[in-house]
Amino acid sequence: MSDLDNHPNVFRFEGRLWVSELPKDEMRRQLLEQRSWDAATARQERWWIAIAIGAGLGVAATLGIGIATGVAPTAYLLALPLGFGVGAVLGALVNKRIVGDSVPPTPRPTIATLRRVPKSVERRAPADATAADLLAWSEQGFVG
Repeated sequence: MSDLDNHPNVFRFEGRLWVSELPKDEMRRQLLEQRSWDAATARQERWWIAIAIGAGLGVAATLGIGIATGVAPTAYLLALPLGFGVGAVLGALVNKRIVGDSVPPTPRPTIATLRRVPKSVERRAPADATAADLLAWSEQGFVG
């Protein structure tokens, strides 16, 4: 515990101290609201996984067809980029079909200015420091 734990503008979140101009309860509410929005929309950010899986399957299918038909290896090895591209596009289309429209229903909540309080500031800052001082010191990384 530090002297700043009782400061009206400093709160502990995920094991670290944070400082803001807003009172700690209001700032914590804003931060939790933003984090819950991020968690709810995180599924839409995984498009690259679908494209990678599709590309891998496209390459595997190209190799499989080339080997199964007995075509000269040069021919189906030259077709690998085509298989990669077709697979990636199909993966993206399947992902769009599953996830739906990638535009979130509401914009991401914004929060007031928030800074993580470094350990050096946490140790040396006086308990009666203002929020503006703590923000400046946290940005500098030391109490000055």
